[in-house]
Amino acid sequence: MYQLFNLHFSAYSFALDSRRLVTVTSSAIPSLAINEKALAKNVAPTPVPTIPNLTVSPILDHHPKDCLVCIKIFKSHPHLSTISLEELSLSKVGFGVIGLKGVGRTHINAIMNVNEAELVAVADIKEEIGREVSSRFNVEWHRDYEEMLKREDIDAVTICTPHYLHHPMAMKALEYGKNVLVEKPMAIRVSEADEMVMSARRRDLKLGVVFQYRFIPVYREVKRMIEGGELGDIYRVCMEICTFRSQPYYDRDPWRGKWATEGGGVLINQAIHHLDLLQWLVGKPSKLQAWVDTVLHNIEVEDMVNSMVLFENGAYGVIQASSIDLPSKMRLEISGDRGKLIIDGNDVRRMTLERTVREYITKGEIWTRPSFKWVEVEGDRRGPGHTAVIEDFAKAILEDREPMVPGEDGRVSLEIVNAMILSSFEGRAVKFPIDREAYDRLMDRLSSKSKGHR
Repeated sequence: MYQLFNLHFSAYSFALDSRRLVTVTSSAIPSLAINEKALAKNVAPTPVPTIPNLTVSPILDHHPKDCLVCIKIFKSHPHLSTISLEELSLSKVGFGVIGLKGVGRTHINAIMNVNEAELVAVADIKEEIGREVSSRFNVEWHRDYEEMLKREDIDAVTICTPHYLHHPMAMKALEYGKNVLVEKPMAIRVSEADEMVMSARRRDLKLGVVFQYRFIPVYREVKRMIEGGELGDIYRVCMEICTFRSQPYYDRDPWRGKWATEGGGVLINQAIHHLDLLQWLVGKPSKLQAWVDTVLHNIEVEDMVNSMVLFENGAYGVIQASSIDLPSKMRLEISGDRGKLIIDGNDVRRMTLERTVREYITKGEIWTRPSFKWVEVEGDRRGPGHTAVIEDFAKAILEDREPMVPGEDGRVSLEIVNAMILSSFEGRAVKFPIDREAYDRLMDRLSSKSKGHR
């Protein structure tokens, strides 16, 4: 049992035990934080017999953060002066889910499977689905998501609504002091993503984006290989993304296929997963030129994309995406000075060279045939999906660290999408960071002609 707590907020340190005022300096004592609201509610100003000494001493160089573990413990036991490690380990993050159709159910199931997470409430404008989920999972349903945000037992929300609602709902949740995990895309416009990132930073809250490909073991092994220099200097990248969608897919939900509400087509809805994987593995682009078109679908947005990309590390790339090609697949080829890596569906292979490409070029004979061999990359091809995303986000909150995909990272793939659309409509190459105002003007123009509404 720990007889001592170190409670922080603002620029003050509270140190107490059951006998006397103490100063905590030893790293052996756990530093637990509690927010001002919780402290005022649970400790001061009512005298507590078990805590006879409580004074304030300023620590000007300390900038603490709220700790959900401590808040939950003191809300449950406001006069507690001791706590066990078991009680600490049982702390959970209270989640609320906004949007219960489609992927919202996936989020709920994931939360139920994570030890560090607890489903507290759900929100959806449709009563039938709200009551059904409420009954099935024994949680309260809110028609108005803002009413749910007022709950003190909710520490984080996941946003599973149509694209155009991601930004306003995330901003509102952050205003209420909630950590936010938002489905991809985090917003329609990168300028909106900027606002979300800034709001989370300003409030010292976690902002995460759902990109579950990063949790697939074989992709993590690929990243380790690249970062470890096993491919050498990357100089060429080719990515092909085919994710077939039928017309009924777009007709089923009125918000799909429209600039105002979906914000794009194959790029922002399907390919953004793969673009996140690409920039995570290879790095950010510095410049691109793209051509987007609507070839076969009866929709406003693109179903075909071709793009040429220059990356910050000097590599050149070609990216193609389509929602009209069969079969659906993703193929990524990464070429480096020391070898090549190919991801083709579940086939993940690495080509190793006896010498570097540079050596074969400069020291080889006229008809030199480089010697190489193919090796299968080890690692599970199947990922844990949303369960891993929820678990990582909950632990990020409890451990006060960044989630696997923070808002800053989620913004990168969205900016790539925006850049491709902007480049195509303006008929020019686009540099990064893109001109936010130019893209907003383009979206305003396209949305004004849209059959959808926001």
